[in-house]
Amino acid sequence: MEKISSCGYEWTIGLISQNSEHTLDSCLAKILNQLLGESCVYAFYFSKSLSIRQTPCLTFASMGEQLKNEHKIAVEEIDVPPLLERLKKLNQDVQLLSLAQLQILPVRYQGLVLGFLAVHDQSIIPSSGHTVLNHVLNVYVHQLATLQYARVDPLTQLLNRQTFDEKIIDIVAGKDAWLVRDSEQKKSWYMAIADIDLFKHVNDNYGHVIGDEVILLVAQLLKSNFRVGDYVFRYGGEEFAIVFPCRDEGEAMQKLDSVRGVIADTRFPQVGNVTISMGFVELKDAGQVAEFVNRADRALYQSKQDGRNRVTAFSNLKDKGCDHSSGDIELF
Repeated sequence: MEKISSCGYEWTIGLISQNSEHTLDSCLAKILNQLLGESCVYAFYFSKSLSIRQTPCLTFASMGEQLKNEHKIAVEEIDVPPLLERLKKLNQDVQLLSLAQLQILPVRYQGLVLGFLAVHDQSIIPSSGHTVLNHVLNVYVHQLATLQYARVDPLTQLLNRQTFDEKIIDIVAGKDAWLVRDSEQKKSWYMAIADIDLFKHVNDNYGHVIGDEVILLVAQLLKSNFRVGDYVFRYGGEEFAIVFPCRDEGEAMQKLDSVRGVIADTRFPQVGNVTISMGFVELKDAGQVAEFVNRADRALYQSKQDGRNRVTAFSNLKDKGCDHSSGDIELF
């Protein structure tokens, strides 16, 4: 801990200069290694959605090969919910909670406990280090919030198209493995494209103001019916994209169809009932973002051809090389 010194300024600049969640995590991990020392055993748990609805996940941990296994287990297999409840009851000015084998530093955002840094008690953190560590964690959280708000669609408050491309690249590269590994069951990532059926009729018959209200309500229904850790994007116009982990394709289909049903059963003001069609694909094998989008889009097209208000998996297409020539059929 003697490494904790007057480097706070340089660490702050390093964190706020990061322009992606992945590089921000890497920068924080590097700083923690410098602060705590290479031999220190620690784990960082955080709710990346900045929401108390999401249980903090193990984001990263110390990686030294010389670390004792029992120490690593102590910080990486914490029963998070009861610890989180205990942290929520602490006064705002409490910087450290000491447990049997661990020292816990709560991580707060806007007064809410969204995660914590767990340090094994083999490396006692002196009181002089608490302030520096908490400052670094606070800068990390605010930079993460800045990155997220810059990637939000102004109408729907969903993530925007630019963020979609970045997230697919990260997932295919394995940079979002923290979300999948937090479950005991092996999971895969899936990506769906959803489109409001016959949306042109809404704009033509009710005007663009009502059209925007329909887009906003569909966005709210999508966001509220997916898990906090899933990613919901406004892909463009009346199209949305959802990126989420599931055990298998059957579970992914069931989830998407359930959300489709919720939207179909909702009565929209002035417009009445509105439906959506979806197509989805598993994000497996290294590929370009455009390739995955094209596959999901083909499945979406099939849903439109089959009568709309349905979900189609790319793997179920008979002709996976078909194009989108629709002739005189108004599919969208």
